[in-house]
Amino acid sequence: MPTGLVRWLSARTAHGTPADPCRLILRDSARACGRRIPGSYPTPGPRTASGSACTDKPAGIGSGVAASSVGVCHSRRPGRAQDAVGAAGQSAPVCTIAGLFAFVPAHRENSADDAELDEEADAEETTQLQVTAIDPASPSISGVGLAPFRGWRVAPERLRDLAGRYATPWDQHAGAWDGSAEEAASVLRSWQRSGALVREPARALYAYEQTGPRGSQRGLLAAVHLDSRLLPHEDVIPSRANGIGRVLEVGRLNLEPLLLGYSGGGRTAAHLDAATRRTPASEVLASDGQRHRLWRMTDQAAHADITAELSRIPAFLADGHHRWVAARQLRRYLHAEGRGTGPWDYISGLLVDVQRSPMALSPVHRVLPHVNPTAALNSAATRFRVARLRGGLTEWLRVLRQNAQHAIAFVVVTGHEAFLLTDPHQAFVAEELRRVPAALRRMQLTVLHAAVIETLWRVPDSPEDIHYEASPTKAARQVQEFGGIAVLVAPPRQADLQNAAGAGLRLPRKSTSFGPRPHPGLVLRLFDED
Repeated sequence: MPTGLVRWLSARTAHGTPADPCRLILRDSARACGRRIPGSYPTPGPRTASGSACTDKPAGIGSGVAASSVGVCHSRRPGRAQDAVGAAGQSAPVCTIAGLFAFVPAHRENSADDAELDEEADAEETTQLQVTAIDPASPSISGVGLAPFRGWRVAPERLRDLAGRYATPWDQHAGAWDGSAEEAASVLRSWQRSGALVREPARALYAYEQTGPRGSQRGLLAAVHLDSRLLPHEDVIPSRANGIGRVLEVGRLNLEPLLLGYSGGGRTAAHLDAATRRTPASEVLASDGQRHRLWRMTDQAAHADITAELSRIPAFLADGHHRWVAARQLRRYLHAEGRGTGPWDYISGLLVDVQRSPMALSPVHRVLPHVNPTAALNSAATRFRVARLRGGLTEWLRVLRQNAQHAIAFVVVTGHEAFLLTDPHQAFVAEELRRVPAALRRMQLTVLHAAVIETLWRVPDSPEDIHYEASPTKAARQVQEFGGIAVLVAPPRQADLQNAAGAGLRLPRKSTSFGPRPHPGLVLRLFDED
């Protein structure tokens, strides 16, 4: 049975194109807001037929926080969306990585082994980044609106079997989220009734820290207002965001926290340091060797100091684009239904000062489950040099990194074999990328999608036909077990990120994987706050 949110979206689509098509966040059948650019979309967004900017009307955050707004524009190709960030009635300002971070390489930390296929493969492909500071007092930059919340924390006696296994009421691996909304709500209520989740005594901000083989991280866990200045960097898959929206609506909860990076919050860092000197409210050693710790921060003066400082600093949306878009979509629906402001105006987020806790950047590989390996390699050989690789996954990734440093290179995994694709025909690539902005033409994923997946292999751009996997081990294992092919890619180059950001361009969907990601379920934020 469709939820109210699904019926609302369907009804708005059925009644024709709204005056401002960008007011509807996700709509697969939307009329174009602008010309299609394969794999990426510019910010600010295109104009509607009436000439108005593709933006949403900001609702405002409250005192001291300048609201920004996010709407989504669609390309002529169904299933692609773009967020345009800006104030109502104005052209959207460029909100990209360059607006917040200047990337420089840093030392790499080892990530945990994903052992069965190749115990070193995942660890070797991660590059760590650190960022330079920005001026938080800049009048052109608004910041993050946040608030404490009264959450539901995993009971101490259940930490090992629930939090230790990263268990959550929702299915973290449900591709289309079919049927998972009702199941998530049912599991959540059963955990509450059984005492597996315990209601916190009061609203709080939380200091959160994780350490271990996947990296170290310290940050502030809070309820983040949906009109905060969050700087997205990737496109989203509409069907996935729609499914997440159903889970939010039926379960009346937030999923795992957004991962947000900011720079320059000295007073916030001091409060976090003070909190972490106390005994943690929750501590668990998870199954992957990561130790997660959580401290309650209930002092009202500290809350005021932290919220005042971060209200002037924007945050980079490192992970959680789909959850963010889904939460904004649900809020629009509830406001349209006359519900007004409420807990649905916020989303759970972990804010990390990236000067103190640099984030690691990894690639996201592609799994094409319905592609015939022989046909794919034969067609690739007409435009690329194709060479069979020896060894195992670690060697394949080493060869990929070596070849992708200064040129286009991919590794195609077929069962237990792998093939290196290099030296594409320049005329072919130039023709396929002629409508792509110059800043994106050298990106590995732009060439992969526009020239290879779309043109040579003619794979539909749908979640059923293209799967995304951050772990090369898991990507290769999927092919071994279920068939198809996996395409392994190298992490984005520093120059590519800077060029795209400087041009105000959004990266292709699932271009990056920032981490380590926060624990998804130590404390849950529901829509039942007092």
